[in-house]
Amino acid sequence: MSLHIALLRGVNAAGGRLITADDLTRLLTDLGHTEVRMGPKVGDLLFECGERTGAELQAQIETELMARLGLRTDVYVRTAEAWRALVAANPFPDFAAADPGWLMTLFCKDTPDKKAMGALRAAIRGTEQARAESRQIYAIYPDGIGGSKLTTSLVEKTLGTRVTGRTWTAVLALAEMLEPI
Repeated sequence: MSLHIALLRGVNAAGGRLITADDLTRLLTDLGHTEVRMGPKVGDLLFECGERTGAELQAQIETELMARLGLRTDVYVRTAEAWRALVAANPFPDFAAADPGWLMTLFCKDTPDKKAMGALRAAIRGTEQARAESRQIYAIYPDGIGGSKLTTSLVEKTLGTRVTGRTWTAVLALAEMLEPI
C-alpha cells in the first residue's frame, strides 16, 4: 500500500457544486482505498491504495465523482514521495518563508514543456514569477493574488494543460499529514 494525495479542482469554490467531506471520504473508501482522510480543506484527500499509477487513480476518482455524485471536476494525484519532493524543489524558499500565503503551487495534468513555460513567463505583466518543476508550477505573487493577471486561465491557455492551485501554506499542511497514519 502506498500513500497518495488527491486534489480536487474547484470543489466548494464560488459557483461550484458543494460536496461534503463525508461524501468524498465515503467515495474513496467504497473504491477500496484505505486510511482515507480529509486534508485541511474539502477537496484535499490523503489515502492509501494498492499498486495503481497516479493517472489511473485520477481517472478512477474523476469517473466515480461523476457517476456517484454528479460532480465533474479534475483530480490531481501525487504520491507521498512526490509530495515531499515538490516541497523540497520549491525554487522560492526565501519568499515561502516570508509570505507563504502568496506562493502558489499549481498542479498540472501534464508536465509543461520549456517553450510553453517561456511563453508563460513572457506573458507575466506584473511582479509575479513562475517556475516549473516536474508537473508543478511555483508562482509568487508579491503584490497579492486578487489583482494579478497571472490567472489560472492564462496558465492553462499558455501551457495547454489543466491546473489546480494550492497556497504554500496548504502544501505544507498536507506535507505534515504525510507522517505515518
